[in-house]
Amino acid sequence: MHTFRQISIGENAKNAVTVGIERNTSGSTVAAVWWPAHGDVDGDEASYDSVPEALAAAKAARALHGFADVVVTLQSDDLWDPQWGRLAGAQALSEDEIFELASATEAMRDA
Repeated sequence: MHTFRQISIGENAKNAVTVGIERNTSGSTVAAVWWPAHGDVDGDEASYDSVPEALAAAKAARALHGFADVVVTLQSDDLWDPQWGRLAGAQALSEDEIFELASATEAMRDA
């Protein structure tokens, strides 16, 4: 079962593909997938009527474009279905983010 890292709405996930899950006006759960410009890859966004389809597209985009992670943002916490995978808390960092944070800390110490 895949584990996805949850981020807050509006949080910048610069080296990740983001899946935003929300309830539309008719009450159905829908999702959007987006990513920022990264290297030679342009930023993009697509909407899906199915969360599993959106998660599969996000995983494919991560692999195709070389992003470090797939992250999830939820309109409300009750929208997550455990059948889609495990959702790690917003405070969890990816390995790349941990490395970036450690590198920045060391650079500040050396300055």
